[in-house]
Amino acid sequence: EAAGAAPAAAEGRAGAGGASSGAAAAAVDAPLLGQRVVLGGLSSRPELNGQRGVAGSFEGGRYAVALEGSGECVRVRPDKLCQDTDEVIAVSDEVLAAAERGDEAVILEW
Repeated sequence: EAAGAAPAAAEGRAGAGGASSGAAAAAVDAPLLGQRVVLGGLSSRPELNGQRGVAGSFEGGRYAVALEGSGECVRVRPDKLCQDTDEVIAVSDEVLAAAERGDEAVILEW
């Protein structure tokens, strides 16, 4: 019983350390956070395939993506997104920080 508790405690420490490392953890756990993305492979909303947006918060295995033009925010699994490499857009530190916080209102305003 004690041996079973030790790995769980170690996992808890590792998880807590990873969560507190801020931007570094976000880059590993959610590499598209704050990035311009293109949606693809969506079957429930195929009209969104090819749409561009900015990947915001990452919760429950999905990114909140603020779509360009419409201002609509949709939650999308990472495998349905790819980084938009067509155009490089400078994103302010304020918007990146908002993406890390999951502050969708700031991202949509941008």
